[in-house]
Amino acid sequence: MHSPRFYQWLCERLQRQPEHGEWPLGDLESQRAQLRPCDVLLVDGESALDRRLKVLTGSRFSRALLYIGRPHEVADPALRALLADYLPCGPDTQLVLDASLERGLWVRDLSNLHGLHLRVCRAQNLSPEECQDALRFAISRLGTGTQHGWSTLLLLWLVPWRTLAARLRRRLLNRWANDLLRAITGTTAGEAFAFIQFPVHPLVKQPEDAAARLLRLQPRLFHAADFDHSPYFDVIKAPYLLQAVPSGFGAVPWKGNAGALVPEQRRQHLSVVD
Repeated sequence: MHSPRFYQWLCERLQRQPEHGEWPLGDLESQRAQLRPCDVLLVDGESALDRRLKVLTGSRFSRALLYIGRPHEVADPALRALLADYLPCGPDTQLVLDASLERGLWVRDLSNLHGLHLRVCRAQNLSPEECQDALRFAISRLGTGTQHGWSTLLLLWLVPWRTLAARLRRRLLNRWANDLLRAITGTTAGEAFAFIQFPVHPLVKQPEDAAARLLRLQPRLFHAADFDHSPYFDVIKAPYLLQAVPSGFGAVPWKGNAGALVPEQRRQHLSVVD
């Protein structure tokens, strides 16, 4: 078996998602109706790669993806052309910036995340101009990490990360992470917000004589927990309806607050109109 073919087989095996249970933790169809460009999607995957990333970062979520939006929502014509080169698609296709072991940083259809548990994090009070600037930076990084495939695999699976203390684990990860591993964890999204001077981590107040200075923390590697815990990002949740009662649960007629289902009803109305 040739080395490139073996590497491709190994990447597919490590990134393969198992079958999902009958009780999903989220519904992509309910979430996609509320997404806005520059939202951060935290992925709770169960592949071998996702499980190892959770160990490395100490987060419930394995990766952080940047939601681009539909092609027409990208203001720069040159960037729209670049996205079309990476992924030819229709005008209503919702795009996300993701990374894989074999392709590095690339663009994929949001529908490919169906069945995964996602958490949507949205930067507070981000202007449309700042949003476009962040997307411009992130899209310009397409293709990053393609040259670090084998070294990433060795770093992920040969180092006994579980045996290391959490503080030492983070320190070594920040020092040894290459471009591909940084792209997979979500560093591109963090750097896009840093590019527009929007903080992900808490700011640091440094007193200087009469006036104080604010410092923005800039780590070498961003990951899902940084956005999940950030005081500057809101968590956006959408209600959804199950098609059947999961095993192990009882069910009684629901007569609760109808207002809780307004986003779900709005989504169903839009799907009927479409």
